[in-house]
Amino acid sequence: MGRQRCLNPMLVLLVGVLAFANAALAQGAVEIQTRLTPQPAQPGAEVTLELTVTVTPGYHAYGTKEETNVPVRVDDWKLEGCERSGEASIPSGNLKSAFGVDSYPLPTTFRISQKLKVSASGTVEGVLHYQLCDENSCDMPTQQSFAAKVEVASGGTQQQQPVPTKNKIVSKDGRVTLVLTGAPQSARKGETVEVALDVTVEAGFHAYGTKEETNIPVAIKPEKLKLTGLRREGDAKVPPGEEKEAFGIKTYPLPQQFRVTQVFVIEADSGAARVEGEFAYQVCDENGCEMPQSVAFAQDFAIEKGAARTGGTAISATSPSAASTDEEDNSLWALILACIGGGLFALVMPCTYPMIPITFSFFTKQADTRGGKVLSLALAYGFGIVAMFTVIGALAGQLGQHIVPFAAHWITNTVIGTAFVVFGLSLLGVFVLQPPRFLMNAAGKTRKAGGILGVLMMGATLVISSFTCTAPVVALLLVPAVQSGETWRATLGMAVFGLTMALPFVLLALLPGRVKQLPRSGEWMNTLKVSLGVVELAAALKFFSNAEYVEELHILPRETFFGIWIALFVALAGFLWGIVPRAAVGNGRRVGGLASLVFAGYCLYGALGYKLDFVMTALAPAYGARDVSRHELVVDDYERARALALQQDKLLLVNLTGFTCTNCRMVERGILPADAIAPILERHFVEARLHMDNESVIPADKWKTHTQLRQDLVQGRVTTPTYCSVDPKTGALVVEHVLKGGPGAWEAGYLDFLQRTLASTGRAAPGK
Repeated sequence: MGRQRCLNPMLVLLVGVLAFANAALAQGAVEIQTRLTPQPAQPGAEVTLELTVTVTPGYHAYGTKEETNVPVRVDDWKLEGCERSGEASIPSGNLKSAFGVDSYPLPTTFRISQKLKVSASGTVEGVLHYQLCDENSCDMPTQQSFAAKVEVASGGTQQQQPVPTKNKIVSKDGRVTLVLTGAPQSARKGETVEVALDVTVEAGFHAYGTKEETNIPVAIKPEKLKLTGLRREGDAKVPPGEEKEAFGIKTYPLPQQFRVTQVFVIEADSGAARVEGEFAYQVCDENGCEMPQSVAFAQDFAIEKGAARTGGTAISATSPSAASTDEEDNSLWALILACIGGGLFALVMPCTYPMIPITFSFFTKQADTRGGKVLSLALAYGFGIVAMFTVIGALAGQLGQHIVPFAAHWITNTVIGTAFVVFGLSLLGVFVLQPPRFLMNAAGKTRKAGGILGVLMMGATLVISSFTCTAPVVALLLVPAVQSGETWRATLGMAVFGLTMALPFVLLALLPGRVKQLPRSGEWMNTLKVSLGVVELAAALKFFSNAEYVEELHILPRETFFGIWIALFVALAGFLWGIVPRAAVGNGRRVGGLASLVFAGYCLYGALGYKLDFVMTALAPAYGARDVSRHELVVDDYERARALALQQDKLLLVNLTGFTCTNCRMVERGILPADAIAPILERHFVEARLHMDNESVIPADKWKTHTQLRQDLVQGRVTTPTYCSVDPKTGALVVEHVLKGGPGAWEAGYLDFLQRTLASTGRAAPGK
């Protein structure tokens, strides 16, 4: 037994030595691939040396922000026939924290780029310094050499790629090859011809189809077409791409070979027709995306004399893409469902509910005089309600082009906020708010007459008398419909809202006895009125916040805003619990009081500076008393922001925002300060935050700059928010971004936008 419990000392030593040797031998390594573009180069031109570094799986190197371990660097350059232009672009690394220590590891594969100015053929040599670590330990710092050959075109001109046939076009970057064909090659006036581009993408790279929303899809841009003797028929046919998903983001890459076609109609009688255009694309590999590029193409068609032949090439009229159709359908259904929900909510509002017994009293009398035949009157009554709200929607829709500056104006927001205060105090019982007496008298006298005219006016009476409660609901429903710029959406929305309110009245009008089964107004109605009054006072504060933010008064920061809300909802909890005034309460009021108190606590959480959900972030003011932006931020002064970006050698982030834009606040308060976003903005960007919804508060020269930028960067589209990364040296757009997929997907989409920008400008590998 003793020998079994005793280990041989030599055996222990041998095992220890073997374990140490195994750990020493199990080190990571890197593989370096070099690429120079373009090659061959013209003397005096600038080329880019790319190092694609692949690390042994399970290990990682460190980016430039690393302070604990040894970061990657490139040194010991030996240059022949060229010289460096600036410093090498090395990824910064992804922030990771463990046990209070921050580190910045790089992915398994990453890229380093170096700009070179070429004078003659030669070689580029250098040394990559790095340290590799795994989950348990780090290897000793080490280095590895690399080399690349620089070729210069003979005769001082850049050698072009060989073009075997006149129909083959190779892009300048060598990534894309087009073979141009047309069918038919000759045609008569009125007939159609087709330009077909057979596209081949370099192995290891891919372009994107029409469904792509994250990167840039391939396209034949209509505005770039130069047409002689023909006209474009429909849009180009581009494959949609195959859906792929990674990290919650969907992309639609195309295969290595695909076809893009565009149909044209011959308009000239004789001679020749010609089309010149550009094929736009962006290619990506598994590590990142390159800058968007375009390839010019041209095609000639012979025009035969004579009338158009039957049975020729059919005109291919391209309908809108399925994606855009689906999006439009979804937004329409969302509007309809919102209006139905708003109508149901309005039915139980304190101003509407008392009309129920009045209505059925009227119809009971009508049924007595008509022998119970009230169907036509009930339908007319419902029609009157629907017609009133439909007219409201149509009038609002006609004002659609003016709605954005009108809605953003400080006077508008002050008036709406004041109206909410008046409505709220009325619901709290401070005073009784009624429509003008002459309207009520006119409606009352008319409905006493009975008949079709009487029930129509009865419907008008319901709309007028319920205005105190329904106006806020109607306003909330109308704004998105009107902002769409399509009058019919606002009209349809209000028609659905009115129909939802009218239908229960019509059905119960046919059965007057059913009104006896409805609960009578009483204490529950008073409780509901007080609760809604507090909610309307809280809502008023949002409009006052909009007004003072537009005027830059800065007297209602988030802390003050939430402090007022806390007071309101604590007071509501006291009322519901019967504390002030003293009253007996049931379980419903107890639960409501608890919910009100919990909400007040959540407001306190936000007032202390903690991050709230997207909805509360959007409702709160755009600034706080202690706000400090981590990245450079310039408000409503594009030129100053651009100069600052040039001075600091950063990119320019143009944020087309709005004073009263809810989604803008959600991004600026919830996304930009996020842990994954803020470090990238801080290191690489200067933000130009340009408000696009109120010309009156921005100097005329700056407003002119804003509108011209919107035209240049996004073709005048008025969607807010829209984000554009811009090269401050040229003012050219790098990547454009709009919100997609709902608040839950916004952070991932914004991070991808920033990563694509950095990859396109060679500042960092994707994900840094």
